[in-house]
Amino acid sequence: MATIRKLSNGKFRADIRKNYTFIQAKTFLSKKQAEQWAADIDANIEAILAMSPSKLKNLTPETVNEMGGLDLFQKLGIELEFLTFEDLANEYMKQWSKKDPNQIPRTAYWLTVFGKCPIKAITTSDIRKALDHYAKGKCLKGDGAGKSSETNKPRSSNTVLRLKAVLSSIFKYAIRRGYLKENPLEGIFIDATPNQIERFLDDGERKALLSTCEESTWDRLYLIVLMAITTGMRKSELINLRWSDINFDKGLAKLATTKNGSPRINPIPLLALNELKKYRQVGNSLIFPSPNDIEKPFDFRVQWKRALQRASIKKFRFHDLRHTAASYLVMNGASLHETAEILGHKSTQTTKRYAHLSTDHKSALAERVMSKVLNS
Repeated sequence: MATIRKLSNGKFRADIRKNYTFIQAKTFLSKKQAEQWAADIDANIEAILAMSPSKLKNLTPETVNEMGGLDLFQKLGIELEFLTFEDLANEYMKQWSKKDPNQIPRTAYWLTVFGKCPIKAITTSDIRKALDHYAKGKCLKGDGAGKSSETNKPRSSNTVLRLKAVLSSIFKYAIRRGYLKENPLEGIFIDATPNQIERFLDDGERKALLSTCEESTWDRLYLIVLMAITTGMRKSELINLRWSDINFDKGLAKLATTKNGSPRINPIPLLALNELKKYRQVGNSLIFPSPNDIEKPFDFRVQWKRALQRASIKKFRFHDLRHTAASYLVMNGASLHETAEILGHKSTQTTKRYAHLSTDHKSALAERVMSKVLNS
């Protein structure tokens, strides 16, 4: 019920009460304005009190604001709880598989953007603005344990895509849990930067690298590098391998969770399998554990960097060992489809970056064979 009264300064004050409980008050220049505001609030109160529990549960923060705000609902004795992004992100991370450590800083970034904001209030427009702002920033590089520093290199669209993918995964989890009905990222599209031909080891570099790895202070550097070259597994897949994942009889590794989300069986060539057998254990422990915590993979960045330096190999990442494996497969007769199967690509589109190697190798082979035949 509204009460309108004129103040000594000539303005009009509207007081809203419900069951003798003060709800809201506001001052206006004219009586007509005060009456209109009071009528609107009264209508909102009646609409709120007429809502069923299910309708109240499905209210969005925007609708609540349109109907007078959260404070009005609380004064009417109706408590609304909106799940915040912070709560959602924390819940999501508790069930996260922990296969990709980059998920942590990317989630942390989104926490700085949305934090205490109710997830139902986060719009496609909000996310697009955040991504546009992020895209204008500079790439970061590792600068010690848990630290990073900014470089002069601009962020690529692929970097922005990976940030977007983490947020999308969080919202997909919210949908599975029934917190949301739609993913606000569905309407956001970012064109990926086409992958160029990746760096791979030539014969001399491979021999030099493996030789320096054998001399490393970490006794399993040679093993993990050999496995990366011969199996094409990603670093995250290798460091999370457990002894129970290895079938020594068949020479296979079972990868339960991979980057693309699909499990796969990865063959292990005999050369790598024999090296693996030197460290063979029974049980479910990690193959490459940290000496400080056997449930965490060993961080071998220092040993890897030192091995590259001693082998005089420049501009080469550990991930390039995967490209090395793919290149060797294609150059030695494996089809793009077969290479995609081994590497776990969802489609041969990703593997097409190696197509020229297949063509070049076949051309050289044809030239060598035909020259020998016709000149004999």
